[in-house]
Amino acid sequence: MKTTLLLIFISLFTTTIWAQDGAEIKGAIIDSKTGAPLENAGVMLQPGNHGLATLKDGSFAFSGLKAGKYHLLVKYLGYTSIEKDIELKAGEHLKINLKMKEDVRELMAVEIRDDKIETPAYSKVTLKADDIEQHPVRDIGDYLREIPNVGAVRKGGSNLDPVIRGFKYNQLNIQLDNGLRMEGGCPNRMDPTTSHVEAGDIEAIEVIKGPFALRYGPSMGGVVNMLTINPRPFDKFQIHVKANIGYESNWNGQRQHITVLGGGQKVFFSFTGNNADYGNYSDGDGNMVNSSFRKFGYTGKLGFSPAKGHTIIAMYSEFYARDVMFPALPMDERDDNTKLYSIDYKGRNISKTIETLDFKAYLSQVDHTMDNYSRGFSDTAAVVSNIIAQRMGYRAEAGLNTGSHGHLFIGTDMYRINKDGNRDKVMIGQPRPMMGKVPMKHEDLWNNAQIDNYGLFAEYRWNKKLWEVVASARLDYNMASSDSISLMNMAKPPSDLIGIKAEDTESSFINFSASAGVTRKLNENMSVGFSFGRGVRSASMLERFIILLPTGTDNYEYMGNPDLKPEANNEFDLVFNYRNKNIGAFEVTGFYSIVQDYIGGVFVPLSEQKPLMSKVLGVKRYENLGGAKMYGFEFSYGTPIRYRLRARLTAAYTAGTIDEVEVLDFDLNSGKVNGSHIVQNDNLGEIPPLEANLNLSYNFLDERLVPQFTVRYVTAQKDVSMAMQEIPSEAFTLLGFRLLYKHSANLSVIGGVNNLLDQYYFEHLNRRVLGTNSFIYEPGRSFYINIIFNI
Repeated sequence: MKTTLLLIFISLFTTTIWAQDGAEIKGAIIDSKTGAPLENAGVMLQPGNHGLATLKDGSFAFSGLKAGKYHLLVKYLGYTSIEKDIELKAGEHLKINLKMKEDVRELMAVEIRDDKIETPAYSKVTLKADDIEQHPVRDIGDYLREIPNVGAVRKGGSNLDPVIRGFKYNQLNIQLDNGLRMEGGCPNRMDPTTSHVEAGDIEAIEVIKGPFALRYGPSMGGVVNMLTINPRPFDKFQIHVKANIGYESNWNGQRQHITVLGGGQKVFFSFTGNNADYGNYSDGDGNMVNSSFRKFGYTGKLGFSPAKGHTIIAMYSEFYARDVMFPALPMDERDDNTKLYSIDYKGRNISKTIETLDFKAYLSQVDHTMDNYSRGFSDTAAVVSNIIAQRMGYRAEAGLNTGSHGHLFIGTDMYRINKDGNRDKVMIGQPRPMMGKVPMKHEDLWNNAQIDNYGLFAEYRWNKKLWEVVASARLDYNMASSDSISLMNMAKPPSDLIGIKAEDTESSFINFSASAGVTRKLNENMSVGFSFGRGVRSASMLERFIILLPTGTDNYEYMGNPDLKPEANNEFDLVFNYRNKNIGAFEVTGFYSIVQDYIGGVFVPLSEQKPLMSKVLGVKRYENLGGAKMYGFEFSYGTPIRYRLRARLTAAYTAGTIDEVEVLDFDLNSGKVNGSHIVQNDNLGEIPPLEANLNLSYNFLDERLVPQFTVRYVTAQKDVSMAMQEIPSEAFTLLGFRLLYKHSANLSVIGGVNNLLDQYYFEHLNRRVLGTNSFIYEPGRSFYINIIFNI
């Protein structure tokens, strides 16, 4: 017995002496936003297979370590893992405090919860709130241009309309929070979905290129999933506040945003409020661009957790826009009032078979008013339009465990769109009849139009060793109808200039979409993936039922066509990935799309339909134009995050042609159409040119001070559409600089300058001022500052 006690004493004594002589690593793990300690985070140290869990105060300690190089790995559910290389000297006592960022993919998203798939065989990009806060984001559509092969159509100072690989408008599925979709009011798309959301409300933006994400409604060209701030439970009742103040010099623009998160374990909430007031900006040549706008709104969410693994969140939001200027359009947005309602249920780990249950129901209401009171020609006709747009729907999904290597999602969704709008004209410039009354016209833009879509979908994911497979399919039943599409003239008695009866507006289609992708890991660092997808979408409300408005990039009024067939994109993607902790990460994606029944405009002779506006060239009707092709690539490279000096290089290119299209012949003297001819393989319109971006940064003071320098080069676009009378655009190079300073967990400041050299340029997707060949030029040099407070 004495011998045993002596051995134990000697062992403890020598261990203590060894620990005192050895090196030590200790520190704490905390939440990067709130500063709260993270208990039970897993901390692993190699070599030696050292591992432990953090204590209640987030602390950890490894003692008795030998001198040498170590690799530290920290993991915590719901947070992004941290890896850090450490070199210890003999007897050194190193203290490290690490801040973990919430992993939005784990906490909020559905699609980006790729538990079974590590490297999807298609292009997928996720932008997080930390990235967005580093920019002066006045508009989400504008900010999305940061992503390779994502552009945006500019018609004014705000509300840019995203374009992905040449697909645009309703060819894209743009939504909030995994399923909430909105229908804008404006037929000219003054108010795309991205314009109804404040950038400060965004937790992350996920962009999936191609017809592959079929769980979220019909998807032809891609999905943009904007994940907004959600309430979350806390161990005990607490409240956290975040405020963001921003200013831009060129616009004399300012914005404010506040976020409040709070609650306890069972009941929790979030509230966000925003305000933005921007003036006109100057381009690089000093010309003032009529681009001012005001936006403000708020969002409230209330969460309830009745039992472990079950969460219910109700949301209500109001968003307002006032006096938004659009020099490329015949009118400006005077008022836009948006209301959103939704309720979400999330169930996790329901049983061994049912892993997840998700249900969402929503309603969006948009009241949109526009007029031409700020235009020079309002002394001829004062025009006011009002449109009411409503969209309601649901999405229900179950995630099933099909074994150790597989996962199956099955579900159903539905939406209904209702739209009604009119245009009132006071004909100031026309001769006045007796009694001194000014002639007036009342015209329909939409006449109680409605679209219903019912969908079934399934997606299967399988992962085993070196292989990863994703396969999905959806079936949609789409119906559309409208009251009679008519346009009454001012004859006595008036007659209908269009004359489409209500029964002739009805249509219904069954659309089948499917995709499959396979990824093969070539080794630990390298993989290659191949995907094929077919995405089908029925024509939009605009394409089916609009009544004479200049909605395209060319100078024509457009008429809807209730008989349009669905449009389909058959796309092949090839993805190569390489990641090495010493070299960095490469990704190259190539794609090729074959589009069937491509929807575009066909000229309507003046004898059949005259335009309502004098500054347009005529009228076109939406038709199925046949086949089209699009192809291109994306490239990205980023240096390892372990280095202080970091670089990121991206490049992207898209081209497209249409098999056969009518090109109009003009009399240059009269400006009238005097004939047409057929062109084979004409370039598709609104395709941005080749672009490359370089971002260089250096981390000082343990990433508390980070200067960044950016270079953007865009080539000229000479491959323009003859059918759309597109005008070539010139090449340009932009420089930018920003400085990030994190004073503490409670205060960060970001300042910088965009368009450092004050370049005079326009993007190829920018619209021309209506009735002219003059493009809207981009802002010149602009200094900005963002100040972020966390309490």
